[in-house]
Amino acid sequence: MVKKLHLLVLLLTVMLPHQAAAVTVTSTAGKLADVVTNHDVTELVINGTLDARDFKFISDELTKIKSLNLSNATIKAYKSDVDDGLYLGGYSYADNTLPYCALTGIITLQTLYLPNNLVAIDYGALAGCSALQSISFPSSLETIGDDAFNSCNALSSVQITHFINRLGSKAFAHCAKLASVLINPSVPLEIGNEAFADCPLLSSVRIGPKVTSIGDGAFTACFALKDIVVWNGSQLASIGDEAFYNSGLKRINFDAMPLVKHLGAWALARTKLQNVSVPSHIKSLDQGTFFYSKSLSRIELPRTLSYLPDYMLAGCDNINGTSFMTQNLGSIGDYAIYNQSQHTSIGIPFRVYYIGTQAMAGMTGLQEITSEPLAVPELGDDVWAGINKQEVNLYVNEQSLNNYKAAEQWMDFIIGKAHLRGDINSDGFVNTADAVAECQYLVDGYTQGIDVSVTDVSGDGEENVADVVSIYNIINGTVPIDAPVRYYFDDLIDGNGVTAGLNAVKLGILLENTRNYTAFQLNIVTPQGVSINGVALADRDIGHEIYLKEESSNNYMVMGFSPAGDDIAGYEGAIFTLNISSSRPIGLNEKIQLNEINFVDSQENVYRRHARYLNIIGMTAVEDIDADVDAGLVDVYNTQGQLLRKGVERDQATQGLAPGIYIVGGKKEIVR
Repeated sequence: MVKKLHLLVLLLTVMLPHQAAAVTVTSTAGKLADVVTNHDVTELVINGTLDARDFKFISDELTKIKSLNLSNATIKAYKSDVDDGLYLGGYSYADNTLPYCALTGIITLQTLYLPNNLVAIDYGALAGCSALQSISFPSSLETIGDDAFNSCNALSSVQITHFINRLGSKAFAHCAKLASVLINPSVPLEIGNEAFADCPLLSSVRIGPKVTSIGDGAFTACFALKDIVVWNGSQLASIGDEAFYNSGLKRINFDAMPLVKHLGAWALARTKLQNVSVPSHIKSLDQGTFFYSKSLSRIELPRTLSYLPDYMLAGCDNINGTSFMTQNLGSIGDYAIYNQSQHTSIGIPFRVYYIGTQAMAGMTGLQEITSEPLAVPELGDDVWAGINKQEVNLYVNEQSLNNYKAAEQWMDFIIGKAHLRGDINSDGFVNTADAVAECQYLVDGYTQGIDVSVTDVSGDGEENVADVVSIYNIINGTVPIDAPVRYYFDDLIDGNGVTAGLNAVKLGILLENTRNYTAFQLNIVTPQGVSINGVALADRDIGHEIYLKEESSNNYMVMGFSPAGDDIAGYEGAIFTLNISSSRPIGLNEKIQLNEINFVDSQENVYRRHARYLNIIGMTAVEDIDADVDAGLVDVYNTQGQLLRKGVERDQATQGLAPGIYIVGGKKEIVR
């Protein structure tokens, strides 16, 4: 029985394939074949030197190689001739460079350790190495050539760091399992054309500050890519044609790319983008930028944009509104908003002079168009193809009615008189007279010569200083993209009172703001016997105008704005001063109440909060505008953290205390 077992073991040993052990050799350039005699080797460590001829030997003869360690090897230059059988005859292969197509198509290679002194990886050096699972680049590497790792289907992650200054075209294209990419070199780097094209599982891309451009088609057909992370201090200056074409991209933050001036043709076409804001530092867009990005529901374009390029928003049929029609548009390109079928109405800005071929074709949901230009815009062919124009209202300026009715393509609509947004006095123009009329209406209730039905210029459902800002934005050609948004006003607002006798006070209203504001409006309620008899602008207001209106006894409205649309200067200090008088002495803890605090930025966004209280004499800092700091009991501490009073009413918290700074209910308060 024992003999039979020994015989079985012997037979199995003979029958099983021979597993070659790892081989370590020291080579001289061009002589690797002399020291590697076992062509079935699966693991090979090479020391010494080698050149392009040795890589051809590895590629042709070592058909079972799985692991290749070149860490301590040096690649030497070699000038081939036509008889070498290399990929390129008569080619000069450089020192410290993985040669042209050196290991192309070795489908068994799983692990590769590159030389520690490697400077460059030449064209296609590892293309088609479909089993290569990972790659680590030495710190000496400077160049990754075109197609270097094309179709390396087992690679899952890549880190491009150190001194790599060139990433070639299609360097990592068609890598089927590549999921994560970090590109963070310490020197400027351009991402080559189609560098990561058709990497369907690529979901994580992080781009360091030294990357200067994203090449044409760099991430096209990367279906799993939802977002790209661009680090602070980015030097990224350009995004090429089709850079993210047909990718899964849902978000892109252009604010993190302040040097980008241009978006290439079809750069974001057929993506999954949902909400896009293109800031003003991007000066131009090319054709088809967002073509058939069917998930796109909102887009904000630079206010300076004068041309809507061909095909740019064609097929983006989830956009329903006119947010992309900026007031500086002069022309609308061919097929620019083709097949945006969800629109029920659309506005054509007053500077538009040309609308291209089929620019609005297929907009089958249209019910009305407002065309602001006085001169009828020229048209390309079949601008509204597929639309039943006999069922669509076209509203135009009264002065232009007959011209539109006589113009080809325009004449087929149901044409009527339009009302221009901001034309408060209905004279057919939007100018300073409308701003004055709006202001008179808001401050004095003056309605003569005003169409009250259109005084809500900002479209926020209310009539306030935002409407004045809206009119001046129209006049200045800086109309914002969208209707105003409601925000809670969360900046610091203080009152700084200076006593001038017992019954007269100048009360400065201070603003420590984190945002830029151009206008403000608030209501003020004073105690009985206390009145406001004047208001003055502070030094922070640049070209602003200010108005005070007594709406009822002890109830006032203050409104300030800039006709030029200038922001309030600086970020702290007084914005206006109230002159307060009283028929009796004003108590140290008497307060005025600020109601309906509204600040408006140049985009007509309204920041608001109700009911704040400020001491008339002295200063009370209100640090949390979202909470009513006057409600409930408070504790009082000095600046050394000692508890002075516990659980007292706020109105009595500092009564009798010596002048100084105290912490009342967690807020700073000054007693004078």
